[in-house]
Amino acid sequence: MWDADPGSVTIATIVEHPIGSSLDGPTRVRSSDIDGDGDIDVLGSAYSEISWWENLDGLGVTWNRHMLYSGLLIYPQGECSDIDGDGSMDVLGALCLSDLIVWWDNVDGLGTSWVEHSIGGYFYGAYAIYSADIDGDGDVDVVAASASYGHPTWWENVDGLGTFWIEHTIEEVGGCNRSIYADDINGDGCVDVLGGHSSNDEIVWWENVDGLGTTWIKRIIDGSFDSARSVHSNDVDGDGDIDVLGAAYGADEIIWWENADGAGTNWIEHPVDAEFDGALSVYSDDLDGDGDIDVLGAAAAISTDDIVWWENSDGSGTSWIEHIVDADFMSADCVYSDDLDGDGETDVLGAAEGDDMISWWDLHADFDSASLESSILYIGCDPDWGSLLWTAQNPPGTAVSFQVRASDDYTQMGAWSDTLTVPCSLHGVLADNASYIQYRAILTTADPDTTPTLLDVTVTWDPLGTGEGEGPATLELLPFSPNPISGPIAVSFGLPSAMMAGFSVFDVSGRVVVQKPAAEYPAGYQQNQLGELPPGIYICRMSAGSFTATQRFAVVE
Repeated sequence: MWDADPGSVTIATIVEHPIGSSLDGPTRVRSSDIDGDGDIDVLGSAYSEISWWENLDGLGVTWNRHMLYSGLLIYPQGECSDIDGDGSMDVLGALCLSDLIVWWDNVDGLGTSWVEHSIGGYFYGAYAIYSADIDGDGDVDVVAASASYGHPTWWENVDGLGTFWIEHTIEEVGGCNRSIYADDINGDGCVDVLGGHSSNDEIVWWENVDGLGTTWIKRIIDGSFDSARSVHSNDVDGDGDIDVLGAAYGADEIIWWENADGAGTNWIEHPVDAEFDGALSVYSDDLDGDGDIDVLGAAAAISTDDIVWWENSDGSGTSWIEHIVDADFMSADCVYSDDLDGDGETDVLGAAEGDDMISWWDLHADFDSASLESSILYIGCDPDWGSLLWTAQNPPGTAVSFQVRASDDYTQMGAWSDTLTVPCSLHGVLADNASYIQYRAILTTADPDTTPTLLDVTVTWDPLGTGEGEGPATLELLPFSPNPISGPIAVSFGLPSAMMAGFSVFDVSGRVVVQKPAAEYPAGYQQNQLGELPPGIYICRMSAGSFTATQRFAVVE
């Protein structure tokens, strides 16, 4: 696989796999083994539907969509959970426009037969939803909040079968509660509830005082977290207690709060990213497999449509390294993680409202090579081929090479040439007078964490078709491309016949900074590696017999 940024091609280290496309504004994604076949499936919520995608090959490459519910829902929120305790994965739903909390029983355990059950009656603006054993009786209860007036509430699964529910209000609170989560925040063995209150700019937790969900105490973690949109919890600093993470759309922040006393009464704020424009979603997991907790974020703003993960580089949550997963995932609303391809490593899930897309990304794509084929180019004449030139950055252990082919019939381009490892003449490689050409760039690396970078490709030919030259007719020192240069520097040149040539590089003061003594080179176009130089302006001089030529270039960081 290859990856492309403007002006370059590299070996892809993060690979996107689309799951569902052409959806109507997906805003939430979750994952679980819904059909009980041992691999991970995906649950997605969009404006007017809740669907699940069956992971057909177990590798996350081939998916089959199953519609669970459709209707005029407006931001329904789905969650996977075994509500009736039968061992199969059911689905929870908060139906905002219908003002309902429901669950669908996975009757056959295969995800092909579903029965809807109401959990609560009228729950105005039903939005945020989660499941946990709130009362400690061993079955799964449901906690939810409203996007219209907050009102965090939990429903007791009285019979453990999801057929009889009792509603319990956690707090009568006004405003908009966009996120709800449950965890044992104070380490007393009871499940507490977390909330992200966007209209009140709060990240809060409610202490389950008696462990039965009948007595609650509200504790504010942050009361000025502008437009709090998402909340999550994990042991970020590895000290054995539960910390809290939040995403603030108004503040453009991803923050985690250290549970300083382990009891949830003393919190210390630590920024993960204080300039994450339009932060909408936060999640946490060990993404790099080093045993500590990393952080995931999704953002949607004019300048940002990002899925990002931050590496907890010191394991204590005080030093973070940003890694872009996808910088063009339009209106990225939600981020999640799971092992989608069954390789034992954690992958990233995301939902993009603007792209109408649900995708997952393999963060650990182990490619040692990648190839990229050009389109077939029509020359419009019967050419004599000149040369194939390219500019690349090749860290140690990496290489860029090419294959080419030419034909008079674009439907039958024929076999590829032998692999060309250095820029060279195409005389004898391609048949002259063939009017269609195609090239294949091959990038290789011995280290999956290191990639070569292909910056540009040039093919030359003589449109007159005189057939007299096997390469350059005269000595040539070619312009540097790209210019300015970042990274290793290569000089390109052409020789009409085999001869001695030497190269010198001078800085602006006239001091020699690179000296390549004269050596014999074969005829044709080729490159000579000059190494790396600090930022500045330089002049390269080529000498071959009585011939001299110079080219100016700049180096940037």
